Amino acid sequence: MNVIPTSPALGAEITGIDLSKEVSTADREFIVNAYTKHLVLLFRGQKLSFDDLLRLRELFGPPGQAANQLLGLGRKAYLPKDAPDDITIISNITDATGKPIGALGDGEAFWHTDSSFTETPISASLLHAIEVTETGGETGFLDMYKAYEDMPPALAARINGRYANHSKVHNSAGMKRPEFADVTDPSKAPGVRHPLVRTHPVTKRKCLYLGRRQNSYIFDLSVPESEKLLDEVWAHTLQDKYTWHHKWKVGDLLVWDNRCTMHHRNAFSPNARRLMHKSTTAGEPVV
Repeated sequence: MNVIPTSPALGAEITGIDLSKEVSTADREFIVNAYTKHLVLLFRGQKLSFDDLLRLRELFGPPGQAANQLLGLGRKAYLPKDAPDDITIISNITDATGKPIGALGDGEAFWHTDSSFTETPISASLLHAIEVTETGGETGFLDMYKAYEDMPPALAARINGRYANHSKVHNSAGMKRPEFADVTDPSKAPGVRHPLVRTHPVTKRKCLYLGRRQNSYIFDLSVPESEKLLDEVWAHTLQDKYTWHHKWKVGDLLVWDNRCTMHHRNAFSPNARRLMHKSTTAGEPVV
């Protein structure tokens, strides 16, 4: 295998392995070391079943659950009978009756961290491309270590030791989950309390942990004060120098460390077809 960095910011492609086959102990060590260093890994040309995706997630930790499971909402209605509960299907495709076969449609998926609305958010996310678009649908990644380390000291001092609410109400595409009432006051949104700066459990490095901007709220501040501070933090964080954007090809598998990155999807034409399969690795309490 070889490791080829994908950008100066983060990410690396690993070549020379067929992940549909069992991964040896030595190869697992090689992959995990690259994952720890580069935060996002790309494997091209992979032909993977649902079972393969569930097996591969265990290279990075114990089995994780889909967002619906973590929210206590049960199995997604769109899942085909042969899909395990832990699999997520991300797609804008509809079946013969007009029902979606997956989640998140064709719009923008705003910068976010997967499942940060739970007490123990997932650690690794694995996303496999089955059908891709010619234009649009790119996925961007952001290095939250570097964003924190580069933060102006005065701004870092204002967020160190503070906690934010990570709302459950909307998904990453900004669509309201029907199980939750809409909110106009972010301080009242149902969610989970996490520190704005966390310590990675493996590397012990500190990084920003923002979740998603929609309905975020910093505890012990007024809503206007919270909004102002969050705007400053997000403006600093979303600088191009911390990001890498991936253009998908069929067979791509991306794996990212959900604890120290955020990600984003560009919108694409509703007439185009996009189909992705996803699995996750269980995480730890955020500290």
